[in-house]
Amino acid sequence: MSSAFVVNAQVPETPQQEDILPDADPLKVDRFNVEFLIVEGMHFLAIDNPSKALDSFMKAHQIMPENSALNFKIAKILKDSEDTEQALFYISKATDEEPNNYYYQALQAEIYTDLGDLSSAIDTYEVLYKLNEEAPDDYLLELAALYLYNGNPNSALKTYDRIEQRLGVLEEVSTQKQKIYLKQNKLKEAIAEGKRLVKAYPKVGSYAVSVAQILVSNDKKLEAVDYLKEYLNEHPNQALVEMELAKLYRQTNEIDLALKYFKKAFNSEEIQLEDKLNNFVALIQKLSENENNSELKQLGSNILKVHSNDANAYAANGDLHFALKEMDSAQYFYERAVKINGNNLQLWQNLLSLEMEKNNYQKVIDYADEAISYFPNQPVLYLYGGSAHFSLKNFKNAIMMWEQGKSIVYGNDRMKSSFAAQLADAYHADKQYEKAFSTYEEAIKANPNNYFAINNYTYYLSLKKKNLERAKELSSRMVKANPENTTFLDTYGWVLFQNEEYEEALRVLEKAAENQTSATIVEHYADALFKVGQKEKALEQWKKAKSLGGASDLIDKKIADKKYYDASI
Repeated sequence: MSSAFVVNAQVPETPQQEDILPDADPLKVDRFNVEFLIVEGMHFLAIDNPSKALDSFMKAHQIMPENSALNFKIAKILKDSEDTEQALFYISKATDEEPNNYYYQALQAEIYTDLGDLSSAIDTYEVLYKLNEEAPDDYLLELAALYLYNGNPNSALKTYDRIEQRLGVLEEVSTQKQKIYLKQNKLKEAIAEGKRLVKAYPKVGSYAVSVAQILVSNDKKLEAVDYLKEYLNEHPNQALVEMELAKLYRQTNEIDLALKYFKKAFNSEEIQLEDKLNNFVALIQKLSENENNSELKQLGSNILKVHSNDANAYAANGDLHFALKEMDSAQYFYERAVKINGNNLQLWQNLLSLEMEKNNYQKVIDYADEAISYFPNQPVLYLYGGSAHFSLKNFKNAIMMWEQGKSIVYGNDRMKSSFAAQLADAYHADKQYEKAFSTYEEAIKANPNNYFAINNYTYYLSLKKKNLERAKELSSRMVKANPENTTFLDTYGWVLFQNEEYEEALRVLEKAAENQTSATIVEHYADALFKVGQKEKALEQWKKAKSLGGASDLIDKKIADKKYYDASI
């Protein structure tokens, strides 16, 4: 295109007198000015200053308005600046002057397209190829796309055929033809086109996968399986095809066959880790504890062989062993994963949960501290850390951890209630009783159905014989919502007992003590029996409480003296 503007530099001759006389040839002067302006305009384009280039070209255009190259350059700049109406004016002048120049024709087609005049754009491309058989093939792709956008898929198909006549079978062309056939409900033609692409490029497994996916999406899953098996017989070791076949077997619950092909595919670097993990997790969810465990572990090992530096590969193996209840192995893989990449909150939660279950509280604290360095704004980590400190009776550290966590909870009343309830427990354990009671109220306000907070709060109130009406109100509501929870029944019964409502307390505590192995609940029941005058039965239950282990320090005195003693604090 730019050849129209090349100025052939020549060594200037010594000016002759007649060259500068007033009657010099005006055409020579105009040509010199135009060439200078064109060179100037090209310079401005080279330094990315199209507005200045346009000024130069416009000045040249005033001298030579029929210059097709100038009109083309002006049209191109105007199109790029989205002045398409003016661009069309100038490019039309260029094509009128040089109808055989396919660069000019192509720009005109693009401008028609920008204006939404697809029919004119199509006509322009057709003229382009009619006048220029050697025009680039890219324009045919544009033409086919225009036919599609203009609602003429059959003409698009014919255009794609023209491309294949020039270039042979191409993925882009074949894929577009398949889409057209499928939209026209011509499944047979779409599949034939896909197979033609496979035949042209037999070692590109993704083309065979595409054929299978068309079959599957049209309820021909068995045909898809047969096609992929046949393809693999002729072209073995195609990981993408093995992966697709494995997925189909998994979907039809033929797990053994699925595992056979997954093992092959998982050994390949061609398959993305994400794709492997998605299918690996699906297999974990499908298999029972005693089924194909060794096969699954082999799959996990295959993943690690290929992706040994990816934390997700270790995390997936951890998930497998977690599902198989092999917790030590699960922990090993989770630890390896966070060492590679600590920016995975779920992995930290998994580790914290495992260590909490094993009562490794110091390890929980260590993990929580490290996890918080990655995720300082995740409240759940502070819950774990605080719980571990609390379990080790480091109450002040628990308070500090939970206060930090509670301060970063926003828009989640349930979590805020959980933090407040935990904090209240820690305040109470640290003998900050008034602060504990006010914080329990805060927890209940945030979540009125936080029954564990209600249970602890009302029980501690009853032990101190403090605000018993409030304790009665809350524990009564708690029991109505959870009528079979023996711990809640015991708390409600003990609140009634401390409020000297002994008959009602006995009714509630008797229900709580049925088939009970808790010495505290049985002892409470015995205390209520004593208060309503059933002293022999009370003695019998006190002895039972002692035998269970874990009764109050006063149990021996109660049994020896056959008398109730108040253990309120």
